[in-house]
Amino acid sequence: MATSRLERIGTIFTRAEGLLKHGALKPDDRPIWFDVYQAFPPLVEPKFARPKPENKPIRQILYKEDAIRVKFHMKGHGLGLNMLSPYGETQTKKLIQKYEQLKEEGVQDTELVEKSVSSVISHKESEQITLKANPESATAQVLSEANLKNIFKQ
Repeated sequence: MATSRLERIGTIFTRAEGLLKHGALKPDDRPIWFDVYQAFPPLVEPKFARPKPENKPIRQILYKEDAIRVKFHMKGHGLGLNMLSPYGETQTKKLIQKYEQLKEEGVQDTELVEKSVSSVISHKESEQITLKANPESATAQVLSEANLKNIFKQ
């Protein structure tokens, strides 16, 4: 008897549909996923006898910025992320932009990483000074109220 309900005979959807149709399962007790599956059925029904898809090799996707990212991350830069930044730019993105700007200006390849890191750090420090100089800004207020030790006590 138990062998008649193997996954080889039908999908879980067809079995749940049959239970609902014949009254063995009340409509209020149907699984949560049932209505979603019924509204958005898969393109290919997930049957046991379906042949396996071909194993295609995964293509390597590399962008020109990836080589620059490697240079920064090898030296430990570009790992910072400021969630309160109104611009939403990561430190790595700023470093890449500065790197490309300095490269266009004709800076030597050996000095590009160090100069871009120093300029981004100096710009970051100037932003912090601006926040301290303008305590009325929304970002400065959020930073002053942020306390990680007491964040979960509320």
